[in-house]
Amino acid sequence: MTTRINKMLTALTIVVGYTMVLTTAVAQPTPQTTKEVIKGNASIKTEQLQGTVEYVEGNTLLVRMTDGAIREFNVPEIRKFIIDGQEKTVHDLKPGTKLSATVTTTATPITERTTTVGTGTVWWVGGKTVILTLPNGENKEYTVEDHYKFNIDGNKEATVFDLRKGMRVSAQKIVEEPRTEIASNTVVTGQAPPPPAPKRVVAQAPPPAPAPKREVAQARPEPAPAPAPAPVAAPAPAPVQVAQAREAPARLPETGSNLPLTGFLGLLFIAVGLGLRRMSGTGNV
Repeated sequence: MTTRINKMLTALTIVVGYTMVLTTAVAQPTPQTTKEVIKGNASIKTEQLQGTVEYVEGNTLLVRMTDGAIREFNVPEIRKFIIDGQEKTVHDLKPGTKLSATVTTTATPITERTTTVGTGTVWWVGGKTVILTLPNGENKEYTVEDHYKFNIDGNKEATVFDLRKGMRVSAQKIVEEPRTEIASNTVVTGQAPPPPAPKRVVAQAPPPAPAPKREVAQARPEPAPAPAPAPVAAPAPAPVQVAQAREAPARLPETGSNLPLTGFLGLLFIAVGLGLRRMSGTGNV
């Protein structure tokens, strides 16, 4: 029984201890952080840009400026162009389109200031370095500038050189981040390139008709006569034997004589003489 009571008291003590720790942690002040945006004086700049569209692909636009330089623009989808009084997108632009842009840029300097106020107890200090024990029991080291001010016990300002161990101080940390806010308003107008001139079709005289071919009457070649029927071969005549005179011998044979010739000539002369005598006698009657 006694053992059981001791265990209950021990558990109760642990619970009470945790409750006190939590209450102390809640009661300790935590650093307070505030942020503010401080705007400076804005500057306004107006710029005129003129050029001719060279190439368009997707949202990329290449423009040849008036000075001859090529500039590349990444045009958002919401950007509108007023071309010949009609609203166009970058996808409607054609090479040769004349563009004129009025760009109004407003630059405003902005400082984002973050202020943190925290408390702690000086645990150690030396020169510009101080170690503070924060409300959560953590020790943290800081390097402090000469002009930085601490608040001691909530009513007295002190530098890092005035701090002593055990002092309860509050510190204010200010972080400023300068930036420039730029707002741009661009109005782009333009003129589309003129449509291509229609091609002039020059009437061309039709090519002269080819001269008719002059057909020269050519005598038709007479048809070759039909080949005559082959004559029936007559029976070959019997061979005629022609008597061929034998060549006279160069001289009479020794057996021949001129006597017969002399006799023939004598008879001839006698006949002639008789004929002449008869003709003469007939004339004398």
